[in-house]
Amino acid sequence: MNARRPNLLGGSAPRPDDGTAHGLPIVYAPRGFSAADTQNPRQRAPKAAEVTASRIVDDILEGRVRVGDKLPTEPEMLERYEVSRESLREALRLLEIQGIVDIKRGPGGGPFVAPLNSGYLARTASLYFHLSGATYSELLDTWAALEPTLAERAAKLPSSKAKREMFTPFLEYDTESHVELELFDDFNNFHALIAGLSGNRVLTLVTQAVTHVVAEQVLQRVDPIAERQMLSHSHADVAQAILDGRPSKARKLMTEHILEVSQTYLERDPSAGQRRIDWRL
Repeated sequence: MNARRPNLLGGSAPRPDDGTAHGLPIVYAPRGFSAADTQNPRQRAPKAAEVTASRIVDDILEGRVRVGDKLPTEPEMLERYEVSRESLREALRLLEIQGIVDIKRGPGGGPFVAPLNSGYLARTASLYFHLSGATYSELLDTWAALEPTLAERAAKLPSSKAKREMFTPFLEYDTESHVELELFDDFNNFHALIAGLSGNRVLTLVTQAVTHVVAEQVLQRVDPIAERQMLSHSHADVAQAILDGRPSKARKLMTEHILEVSQTYLERDPSAGQRRIDWRL
């Protein structure tokens, strides 16, 4: 059978068994790596640094340290976690790579607890997308599946002063008074604002990660100056539907907006949709 499933952008999605032709195969192994290949099990005991990183995360979650707080001194952590200096420093590097701590150099520096930034999740996700051979058409297809759900959920929220203050700036957004970088940031912040109102932290993080990859690798090729009217009008319509408490309309308008942006991108570079998603550090 050679049938392919049509996607939201009018192209086709590769069959699951096509993965080896363009990238690494995707394996579902919910019981651990060893379930993927019983002949070559990859399960191993966690390293001391990984255990220490997990304990630091536990301390953060238990409220011993909060966002913006500096972690205890190295001697204090060595005593608390009972590990070598090498393992502790490796644990902090692991958390820094994941964006959980921010290590500042110089006097008064050290490891500080950072807020959750879905950009780090996006970086890991883009590596997996890249290795799997996933294309920009697939990325845009996923964006079009996620964003309308968020708009719908935001529209279901009760009307409030805070909600109106969030979306009113987008109702009559003056594109002529902003330069390109400001337009790009404001248009992206509109989507981040909606994601933050989803009421579902998993959905928020996953969507923000996908949107981050779209913004970094796709939207930067859509000239916000040339498309300012289209982008502004679409955002204004979605914002109004959200403020009016019309979930179905918000979903429909967001779907149309995402597809319009995607088509604009693909029309500028017809071959872009079939290119492999980049992994960017």
